[in-house]
Amino acid sequence: MFTITVPVTGMELGVQYGKETVSSPYLKGAHVLKRADEDTLEIDPFKLYQDLFEETYGIEALKDLTSEKENIAVILNDRNRPTPSHLVIKHLMGVEGMIDRINKVHIATGTHKEPTETDLRTILGDWFEPLRKKVRVHVAKDREGHVPYGVTRMGTELFFDRELEGHDLYIFVNSVEPHYFAGFTGGRKSIIPGMAYFGTTEKNHSHSLSEGSRTLGLKGNPVHEDMEDGARIFLNGKDHLSIQIVQAPGKVITDLKVGDLFTSFYQAVESAKTKFCIPVKRRYDIVVTVALEPMDRTLYQAQKAIENGKLALKDGGVLVLVSECSEGIGQSTFWDLLTMSSDPDEVLRRIEEGYVLGYHKAAKIVQLSKRATIMAVSSIDPGELKRGFIEGYSDLDRALERTIEITGNDPDILLIPDGTVTVPLLEEGQN
Repeated sequence: MFTITVPVTGMELGVQYGKETVSSPYLKGAHVLKRADEDTLEIDPFKLYQDLFEETYGIEALKDLTSEKENIAVILNDRNRPTPSHLVIKHLMGVEGMIDRINKVHIATGTHKEPTETDLRTILGDWFEPLRKKVRVHVAKDREGHVPYGVTRMGTELFFDRELEGHDLYIFVNSVEPHYFAGFTGGRKSIIPGMAYFGTTEKNHSHSLSEGSRTLGLKGNPVHEDMEDGARIFLNGKDHLSIQIVQAPGKVITDLKVGDLFTSFYQAVESAKTKFCIPVKRRYDIVVTVALEPMDRTLYQAQKAIENGKLALKDGGVLVLVSECSEGIGQSTFWDLLTMSSDPDEVLRRIEEGYVLGYHKAAKIVQLSKRATIMAVSSIDPGELKRGFIEGYSDLDRALERTIEITGNDPDILLIPDGTVTVPLLEEGQN
């Protein structure tokens, strides 16, 4: 069951900001977008994972699949996704001889920067030390480090990490949640952008400017369809196993699908829809949307909270992003474009002239800025944010005080406590 709950009058509602919880009296009476039955049970996550795996696939089937394989590759997300990869690794290592049969552990960074040792320890958990010499971190811009695989039906030239070559079994580990232009994360994204050359990802992501590229959309979404086409080409003739994890907002595992990459992905998508999509009856004057760790590291990643939050925002309203952004803006390409002119139409014209990876982020911010005010409570310098059509604040109270100045007294306020993965669905017929 889904619901929008209203805090008790007088309660000062708190939101996550970095490692702290911050509150504001201006949030009193705000509507909170979350599940009434949100999964918060105190349960051993590893046991939960094991139980779900047994229901879906079974440890004996895993043993049978891997017993004759001597050169296994495991492909894991980096820390920019909340995938609990360490649980999967622990489970895999419960199979006798698995440590010797795994030849490489690939970190599918996509176009993200290289993970730190701390990141790798989090990803691999207790098995970091035994596996560290087998870890291979994908480097998207190393052209010589990629080999050609042909061309998709949409004309994307495929180049995939050379280190992926020669394995006799591929085990993909991913998590599935809504994505603002690919429809959903997970599945095929382990390959594109996960292990793809920068130019391959750039061409694929250029379709994000299409109207069909949207949150929850798969059919008719050119980004998704091109990714899937590329993944099928890569996997042609290769033995593989796909482990797709569904987590509710709050990062509690709620479901698990295991099988081939495509079937497991689509099954996980249907499960994810029940966890992340919440109906709303109307649009709001103010939407406060929070990016939680690890999506709060950079503005580039936290923008997903903006994209989800704007679905419930009135024209002329105010969207407030709450995200520490401890690593700053993130990928510079979109910000360089976004700040090249104070005229939003000029920025949009430049995007139309030729796509570069990251331009979709700039386009979506500019488009929103033309119908609403965008604010961010973060550690980024407000002067820098202003150049990118965003009002910056270091204090939640001050930001919300400013929203009242814009909207007037007694505005309708919607708070989304986990904005990067919570999608408000406007009920049919509502504006």
